[in-house]
Amino acid sequence: MTLERVSPDSFEEWKFHPVTKRFMKMLTADREAMKEGLINNAYEEEAEVKGRCRVIATILNLEYEDLFADK
Repeated sequence: MTLERVSPDSFEEWKFHPVTKRFMKMLTADREAMKEGLINNAYEEEAEVKGRCRVIATILNLEYEDLFADK
């Protein structure tokens, strides 16, 4: 399977697309709710919830170079 080349401009269009913005807003709200739950000891598996929060933070802070920089 070949992946289509994504330009920095295409990435920026995706990042600011209304659907992407809505998705990021939902992730932000979910992460805040999880953090609040952690503060209030609402979870039995705190490590799992902390991991989810880290993954969401990675997605929210994603930049073009994170995906397409030469490794």
